Amino acid sequence: MIHFIRQIIRTGLKRKGVTLVAAYLTLLIVSSLLIQIVEPPDSALTRFDQALWWSVVTSTTVGYGDLFPTSNPGKIVAVILPMFMGIGLGAAFITYVASSLIERRDKKMHGEKKFDGSHHILIVGITDETGQLIEEIQRDETYIRHALVIVAERDRHPFPEAENLFFVKGRPDAAATLTKASIKTADRIIIHTGNDEQSLFALINALKLKNDACEITVRCLNSQSLDTFSSVPGEFQTIMQMTAEMMVQAMQDKVHLPLQVLLRNDARDEIYYVLVPQTKNIMNWWELHTYLKKAYNFLTFAMQTSDSRVIINPDAGQMISGGDGLWLMAQKRPLHIDWPYMDKTPK
Repeated sequence: MIHFIRQIIRTGLKRKGVTLVAAYLTLLIVSSLLIQIVEPPDSALTRFDQALWWSVVTSTTVGYGDLFPTSNPGKIVAVILPMFMGIGLGAAFITYVASSLIERRDKKMHGEKKFDGSHHILIVGITDETGQLIEEIQRDETYIRHALVIVAERDRHPFPEAENLFFVKGRPDAAATLTKASIKTADRIIIHTGNDEQSLFALINALKLKNDACEITVRCLNSQSLDTFSSVPGEFQTIMQMTAEMMVQAMQDKVHLPLQVLLRNDARDEIYYVLVPQTKNIMNWWELHTYLKKAYNFLTFAMQTSDSRVIINPDAGQMISGGDGLWLMAQKRPLHIDWPYMDKTPK
């Protein structure tokens, strides 16, 4: 009997608990059916639902005492099945579940587990500013529902206390590591390894593996490396060294303006970039500038035409049309703008 239980436990552990669950459920059903057969007709255990309840509480050592066998054959069934075999199987199953949970958490903390999610932001590499970068991304309303996945060559999760942040261990410039981080289903990729050469290889692999809609922002530390990054075929945004706040804005706005490096306001206002929706109507710069200031307290100061021409402090009569971009200062990201030319004329 002991040898039989040991064999079940060993087999169950090898098959990740499937055999344990099957054996335990079989034991409950068999003991419930047997106790129904051997118990006298006036016993409550002749009902299957009561017999099953009795098998469960007996095998788990709960033992409420509300139901128990009254006949000698019933007591023999109780000793052999739910008591002797049930306790062993129950303990083995509980041990397996506990060890599996611990192992799962340990793999997650050591970055050994593959990330199976989608629509996430993939952070490739880690530097001294990564913690602040993560905080800025999670603070941005645009990314509030996005999971973050960080790829780094570390032994343990670099930010174990951070919420909704997953860690994948491996070389950030290796294709296998990026695949493990589910790069094919990512919405955004930020590459900032702290080393331009490693970031370059990570960029090349990311461009090969990402989906068409995924956008890449790569951080360049040395201005001499800009030509090398620019020679890489594919769509991505290269930005020079900047603060974490500016990097998140550049990633979101998809356009990096040197003013974001040179011009910083106080803690209340930040610089954002918005696109004017497509429309057949056009208006001049001053009309739109005045409207946005009056309606939202946004301060516009530069624009980019649809042919990528940047104009800082445009003339009042400069015409604005759909597809043009605006740089403005605001206290929070302008997510919802009631554009005046849609149904009304700006005043």
